[in-house]
Amino acid sequence: MNKPQKKDTSWNNVASWYDELLKNDDSYQAKVVLPNLLRVLDLKKGEAVYDLACGQGYFADVFAHMGANVVASDLSKNLIETAKKNSKPASPSQGGEKINFYISPAHKAQFLKDNTIDTIVVVLAIQNIENVGEVFTECKRVLKKEGRIVLVLNHPAFRVPQGSDWYFADGVQSRIVSQYLSPSKIYIDMTPGEKNPKKKIKTISFHRSLQDYVKLFSKSGFAITRLEEWISHKQSQNGPRQLAEDKARKEIPMFMCLEIKNIK
Repeated sequence: MNKPQKKDTSWNNVASWYDELLKNDDSYQAKVVLPNLLRVLDLKKGEAVYDLACGQGYFADVFAHMGANVVASDLSKNLIETAKKNSKPASPSQGGEKINFYISPAHKAQFLKDNTIDTIVVVLAIQNIENVGEVFTECKRVLKKEGRIVLVLNHPAFRVPQGSDWYFADGVQSRIVSQYLSPSKIYIDMTPGEKNPKKKIKTISFHRSLQDYVKLFSKSGFAITRLEEWISHKQSQNGPRQLAEDKARKEIPMFMCLEIKNIK
C-alpha cells in the first residue's frame, strides 16, 4: 500500500454511472450526506473551500451557491469534464464565484498557494486513495493556520469491503464484522449483474481502521475536533424483517464524519 496513485483512475470508467447516481433525489448523498455536511461545515460567505477528490462536482456546486469561493480537483478527467458541464456559476447576490476545477492527484495541489484555504472537504473519497499520508501533508501545506479538513467516509468499523455484512437471525438484524484492524486493498465490482467480462467495471477501495486514520492525522499535525456517525435514511418494505432492518439502520451508522484541524 505504499505506491502512489497512478495517473489513470478506475473512476474514469464509472463517471457516467456516478453522475446518474447523484441525480437521484433519494440517494445517500442527497438525503444523508449533504444536509449533515452543510450543518457541520456552517460555511461563511467568502470562505475558501477546496473540494478534494470532488468527483462530478455535486458538493462543490452547492458550496459555491452558498457563497463560498470553491476550488475543486479530481484525478479522473471524465469526472472533471462532467463537473464543469454540471457547474452553474453562483449569482452575484450569492457571493460565490465560478468554481475552478483541476485534474490532479489528491497529493498534489500545485494550483494552490501555501496557507490559502480555510476548509478542505473530502466526501466519500479518502477510502479510494492509496497514499493518504502524502495527501494530508499536502492539505497541511495549503491550509491556513486555523484551517480544517472535513472528511466523510464509509464507517470504517461497520462498512468493511468484503469484511462485513448484514446477518438476520431470531428476529434480529445484526452487522457482522470479520475483518477490521488489518488494512486492505479491495477491488469493488460496480457491475455485479454484468455477465460479459469485457463490460465489467471495477474500482479500488482501501480499508483502514479508525486508529490508522488517527495515527495519520497526528503524524501530519492534525487533531480530531469533531466526530459524528450518520445513519441511513432508507426504510424497508413490508415483510418479516422490516422492523428488525429499520431498527438496525438506526443503531448501526453507515457513515462517519471527522473534522480535523491544524495543531502545529
